[in-house]
Amino acid sequence: MSDPGWEPSDQSSSGMKPEQAAYRQGQQDMLAKIRQPRMTVFRAICGIVWGAIAIGFGIGVIVNISGHGSAGDIIVGIVIAVLAGWYDYRIWTLKARRLFLII
Repeated sequence: MSDPGWEPSDQSSSGMKPEQAAYRQGQQDMLAKIRQPRMTVFRAICGIVWGAIAIGFGIGVIVNISGHGSAGDIIVGIVIAVLAGWYDYRIWTLKARRLFLII
């Protein structure tokens, strides 16, 4: 009697041989590398600018808190600093697909 969960060792569950499955996986990996964005000079410049924006607004929030600024200014500054920092992180980790440069 054979076990119903048993499969031959030379075929995967999709009916392909291990060599064919490895070849297909290699082709998919190669396509993924082609589509992955690369670090370019423009991306580095965008990363520096967005990092400066995040740091600038973060410092502005601290100054407003210590100088008894209005709550609205502090909240808006925090939101902009966090969003700029998040976008800067996405730029440096090559996750941002579209790059926006604000000067």
